[in-house]
Amino acid sequence: MALDVGSVVAGYRIEAVLGRGGMGTVFRAAHPTLPRSDALKVLSSDLTADSHFRERFLREADLAATLDHPHIVSVYNRGETEDGHLWIAMQYVAGSDAYHELKAGRMTPARALRITAAVADALDYAHQHGLLHRDVKPANFLLAANDQRIFLADFGIAKRNDDAAGLTQTGMVLASIAYAAPETLIGEAADHRADIYALGCSLYTMLTGQTPFARPGAEVGATITGHLTAPPPRVTDRIPELPPAIDAVIAKAMAKDPAQRYQTGRELAEAAAAALDDSTVQLRATPPPPAPTEWAPPPPTGAQPPGPPAYFDPARPPNAAITYPSGWQMAENHAGQARGPKRRRTRTLIAAGLAAVVLVAAVIGVVLWNQGPDEPAYQAQTFTHQHGVTELSSRPQKVAAIGPGDGDAVLSLGVQPVVIGSSTNALPSWEQSAVTGTPTVLTGFTNTAAVADARPDVIIATGTLDDATYNKLAAIAPTLTRPADQTAESWTWQSQLIWIGDILGYEDKAKELIGDIRSQQDDLKNQNPSWNGKSVVALVNSDTSVLEVLTPSTAADYLEALGLRYSQDFTHRATDTGDTRPMPDPAGVYNIETDVLVVIRTDGKAGGGGFDGLPGPFAGYQGTMVVVDDPNTIAALTGPGGYLASQYLDANFAPALARELR
Repeated sequence: MALDVGSVVAGYRIEAVLGRGGMGTVFRAAHPTLPRSDALKVLSSDLTADSHFRERFLREADLAATLDHPHIVSVYNRGETEDGHLWIAMQYVAGSDAYHELKAGRMTPARALRITAAVADALDYAHQHGLLHRDVKPANFLLAANDQRIFLADFGIAKRNDDAAGLTQTGMVLASIAYAAPETLIGEAADHRADIYALGCSLYTMLTGQTPFARPGAEVGATITGHLTAPPPRVTDRIPELPPAIDAVIAKAMAKDPAQRYQTGRELAEAAAAALDDSTVQLRATPPPPAPTEWAPPPPTGAQPPGPPAYFDPARPPNAAITYPSGWQMAENHAGQARGPKRRRTRTLIAAGLAAVVLVAAVIGVVLWNQGPDEPAYQAQTFTHQHGVTELSSRPQKVAAIGPGDGDAVLSLGVQPVVIGSSTNALPSWEQSAVTGTPTVLTGFTNTAAVADARPDVIIATGTLDDATYNKLAAIAPTLTRPADQTAESWTWQSQLIWIGDILGYEDKAKELIGDIRSQQDDLKNQNPSWNGKSVVALVNSDTSVLEVLTPSTAADYLEALGLRYSQDFTHRATDTGDTRPMPDPAGVYNIETDVLVVIRTDGKAGGGGFDGLPGPFAGYQGTMVVVDDPNTIAALTGPGGYLASQYLDANFAPALARELR
């Protein structure tokens, strides 16, 4: 069903497309009466006409609506459009998902463990209520800002244990093949242990950056064959720094025989946590994302799994033979292995069903595969900026991001810079957490020799740059500064992200990220209606002065995005050269007539969010005073802003603001 932004479905106003899958399209939509956005899932046209899928879709809503768990996306309502399309309204989660975080290089073993534990808890709850998920994969692990909440989404092919057969058509495989348990591929009855298998596959993927049994250039049939006949993959073959104990965990979770798997999600999560001890959980699980052109886009069939980490050698043999709980070995010779009757029966079914399954996958194409968006092709471009014209004929591979906010933008787009600029002696926490490699960090000034040592193939420097420094940088690599038509007033973190996205060939991704922040902050506004219309101003208190924070500025723009109204008494004047100006009479603080005063403290007595040490006039302020003295929050409010900085503020500053204004 083709719906444009602004269209109305059953009273819901479409705001954005969140994703498309085998069942249909998911939209972000404004609730008909409540001040919030929901996720609206609409069944695709071809499935709407299928009575089997209509029945399944209706059951999805009814069954999923019975689940009430902190790690499961809630179902609110269901219905049918005037032209017969079925829909479900679900909880909308602003943030990311484990698949995209993995692709962006932001997954560590510790984070993978937290996600696995939450999903395992959700699965155990659903299983206790007689429901299977049947599409467990990282793309369905939704992550709110800073992983404050983790959700298992899309019980889109959920079913009761006792009525699966009546709803499954012969030859139809409804799970994503990359995470499908063997029994689901050969038509055997599947129970909750198929979800455990998929969770094991998902953990393997989050730890290694590659789906199980994936090989460059392989067809979907090879992946199916791997699930049916190959031994479970070993994490340490790809990430040798991790302890070998994790191999045994994955092997048990992915045992061919369901009886030999973990029987609950909790068992799997606890075993994984025990295997990854404190010395390894902070290790970066995935390497710095390779240059985008190194990731070959999938073929049109969607059968190609994501590419391997940059240092994975497909020709590298396994370290040694290992016997897994499933009874399979890495060695070629399987003679002498004892297997019970059930094991032999499963292998017989595998042998009988493999050709048919592969044929269905290759010819009919009914298996659902969630790969993520294809890598966009890079188009040669000419950029006109403040220091001239620069042509780029191919996607940059090694990026130096040295201007204020350039690093935030590059990292947000999933690119790891070789050089990154910082206005302080260290990167702020939200940038540091996104860095997976060891880039050169420039502090204080543009060290052109350090930039040259990193050998970038493009330099992005959108801050103030004199001609001499620009010429030295341009002699190292093509250098792009701020667009020629951008003024200081029109240059926001959003326009910066789009500009850099255009340079790197990810303009659509940049727009998507901006939309994510807008949606996230809309949620904050909706959930904190007391903010709406309250007047606000921010001051910076240092040891030597009190500065007025002007509008527009990063801090003022952020506060207004939350629904507050920034005082027009603090608007930029023609004589102002930055985002602040000295307060003419600091003693006049008590005369500020706003509902809220944000005090950014950089003075030596600051600490703990308290008022101690503030000049006396602050005590006379009549409104609500919010003190900010955390260095990272200060950097996010007073710096150039950005997607990552906004995420940090939404997760840290906004809750503090809510506590003060409730």
